[in-house]
Amino acid sequence: MKVLLDTSLLLPTLGIDVENADKILKKLRGCELFYSDFSILECLWVVNSLKRRGKFDRDVFEMGMNSIFECYAKAEINAKIVLKAFGIYGIGHRDIIDCLLYSIALNNNMKFASLDKELRKFVRDNNLRYVFFE
Repeated sequence: MKVLLDTSLLLPTLGIDVENADKILKKLRGCELFYSDFSILECLWVVNSLKRRGKFDRDVFEMGMNSIFECYAKAEINAKIVLKAFGIYGIGHRDIIDCLLYSIALNNNMKFASLDKELRKFVRDNNLRYVFFE
């Protein structure tokens, strides 16, 4: 099974604890895992914030980033995905990165592994296709 990892599930690879991430990550063993450049960008935002507060381990970050690029496949993006994400944003979900990641999973026939309860609810409430990894 192909599974796109949300940013919150990449952060532990970078040495950043995320509540409940370990539960989902254990269930993903044996799946073909994908990352998006958008999640890498979000990871950098989080890491930069931690660095400013003195809570950053560069060695762990470097090992984790190398691991992501070496062990996971990169999810591709195209105009159709961007336009779908823009449409989802337009109907009310206010996190464009979430919209992009959901759209990537949807359009690449992947499951989307995410801890984001708000996005799941938004997808259900708007009768969008539910592609979340359970």
